[in-house]
Amino acid sequence: MYANKDPDDFLAGALHSLDDPANFNQPRIGGPALGSMSPALMAKNMGIELANTVKMFEAFFGPYPYKHLAITSIAYTYGQGWPTLIYLSSLSFLDSSQRNQMGITNQIELTDAWRGHESSHQWWGHRVGWKTYHDQWLSEGFAEFSGNLYAQIRQNSNVEYLRLIRDQRDLLLLRGNLNGIRYESLGPIWMGSRLSTSDSRAAYRVVIYEKGGLFLHTLRMMLSEPSSKEADRRFMNMMQDFTKTFDNKPASTEDFKAIAEKHMTQSMDIDGNQKLDWMFDQYVYGTGIPRYSLHYEMTPAAEGKTRVTGTLTREFVPPSWKDILALYGEVGGKKIRMGWLTATEPETKLDFMIPSQVSKLLLNVNEDTLVLVK
Repeated sequence: MYANKDPDDFLAGALHSLDDPANFNQPRIGGPALGSMSPALMAKNMGIELANTVKMFEAFFGPYPYKHLAITSIAYTYGQGWPTLIYLSSLSFLDSSQRNQMGITNQIELTDAWRGHESSHQWWGHRVGWKTYHDQWLSEGFAEFSGNLYAQIRQNSNVEYLRLIRDQRDLLLLRGNLNGIRYESLGPIWMGSRLSTSDSRAAYRVVIYEKGGLFLHTLRMMLSEPSSKEADRRFMNMMQDFTKTFDNKPASTEDFKAIAEKHMTQSMDIDGNQKLDWMFDQYVYGTGIPRYSLHYEMTPAAEGKTRVTGTLTREFVPPSWKDILALYGEVGGKKIRMGWLTATEPETKLDFMIPSQVSKLLLNVNEDTLVLVK
């Protein structure tokens, strides 16, 4: 129920050590005075921000499950979400000028995303529990996704949201143990706490939090309708169905899968059986992040259309791997999602028509599926 934050990540070398009291006795760090660093001065602002997180998560996940919610600062570099009470590091109670003075550059992670993560535990972990350690990603992975989601809406920016998504994906690809195996390959989400061993202590946090959150982001993208005024309506319906069905109950991974299958789109039904076995088997019960490359040619066709022929190639995963990939077209400098490409083979031949005003084709522009694009 908590997110541990490495102080070296936050301070980016600006301070030698958070554990050295001398660092906190210095009124200046390379610039103007920091002023008062009392968390109490930010109490009103934090109350407003907390109310905003609750309002937004109610829209996405359903009613707030309690009658009140409080937030307090702690003099450590972690946060924790208890029922009706949130702990956040005192670093997140600083104002933006103070954080800049301290050399903290990743402010979104320290404020909006972190606050969103911990606030969302009122839903993920408390309103909806988990049955076994295999299913704890339904709390921490969902909370990590929720933090990113809140940052996107709070900042009114897709740029920061996608940066958070890509940073988390890249973290999965880092070497996660002494043998140089990347975190993502150390084990699936479903392994839970067993992911962490003596030579890969951070594996649980990286896989459960980051990959668990990215999987939920993938579901959001697959359910989204970009052309609609309510692009997230399908996703919101799914999440509200989940919280209502398992209100004050523990849920399993298979329970969530059954809810997702109720709301899946036709494009997601690769096997034609209204099941998401292919998706959960690969990304929750299995390991692997495929890399795709798109090679195509565009030629004029009748009725003002353009014919696209080409090949979609996949590598780094078994031949039996399956995906759907969002195809975007560039029109007048804007990238518009045109549909989904189904990839059930290492090499997929393409032959389809598009409107003639499309000047370029791109894959996975919004990190719609947890893949790499070459």
